[in-house]
Amino acid sequence: MSDDGFELLIRKEGAIRPLDEASLDSDQPMKAILEILANERRRCIIYYLREHESAVVDTLIDHVRAHEWGGSPVSPDPSQRERLRVELLHAHLPKLENAGVVEFERTGEYVEYVTASETFELFVQLAESAER
Repeated sequence: MSDDGFELLIRKEGAIRPLDEASLDSDQPMKAILEILANERRRCIIYYLREHESAVVDTLIDHVRAHEWGGSPVSPDPSQRERLRVELLHAHLPKLENAGVVEFERTGEYVEYVTASETFELFVQLAESAER
């Protein structure tokens, strides 16, 4: 156990062990995982897709807007929706796709969550728990 009384545990192969004793897979470098999770909009998209498995881009836009506007997907400025669409289509979704987190079919604007590495899933769970 660490000196501050907090110990991170991981369940792997039916056993619960301290994180530093577990041999985590290394499919995704730590820097890439942290970079993906550093952005609130990407985390919002990941949380949604983990729960629903897939979505069209318009649904993700509405979900992100609702999250940012306190539950209401409606904002006072309609151009904000278009700016968010551009940001998702040209920045966040390609970054998630390149990291192997989602499959993004651009023609139909369809996004599917790809079960990422065990290490990535662990960090997503930690981030989601911390944000609740």
